[in-house]
Amino acid sequence: MTPVWPHGDPRTVARAILADHRYQTAPQGPAPKSLWDIILDWLGTWWDKLTRPLAHVTGNQAVTTVLGIIVLVVVLLFLVVVWVHFVHSWGGFKRRARAERRQGSPEGLDQTGDARALFDRAIAAAAAGRHREAAALLWASALRALDERGRVRYDAARTPGEWRRAVRDPAFDRLSRDAVVALFGDRGVDAALVTRMRSAYDALVSVP
Repeated sequence: MTPVWPHGDPRTVARAILADHRYQTAPQGPAPKSLWDIILDWLGTWWDKLTRPLAHVTGNQAVTTVLGIIVLVVVLLFLVVVWVHFVHSWGGFKRRARAERRQGSPEGLDQTGDARALFDRAIAAAAAGRHREAAALLWASALRALDERGRVRYDAARTPGEWRRAVRDPAFDRLSRDAVVALFGDRGVDAALVTRMRSAYDALVSVP
């Protein structure tokens, strides 16, 4: 009679193979996860947390998935809007900073000289109707006057905002606001603005 297993019981053969020491050193735990597996696990966990509250409300997996996708799209659109707004605001801020750092004088205007000489030139420019030039010279004269009086050292690199923080004087704040409008603004400069700057200038330089 032919035996059922002519080459021996395969279970015995399998046990003999597995008893070999080479199989005893094989890894006993699961293989380490790849970076892609970790990312997929994280996304799965995040998606489960997002849709779990919806699942309790809808009680339907298909509806829950659709609502979850809608929520995700809305969140992404919101982030895009915030990012665009941030980029636009940052670009505007840099443009204003560059404009402020030019110290706002008309093209080619000579601002050399002491505070008195610059002031006299400002008055002459105002009398001749050159109001933007007068505003620039009043601003330059005020900065020189602060340095000459020992209040704040002159630094051409300072912006009007930095000057205001350094001086901390209400009269200088009024002068600076009108100077920024006159030198960096798009609208024309009139005699009334120069008169306001002159009044603020007088109050500033009268401080001992």
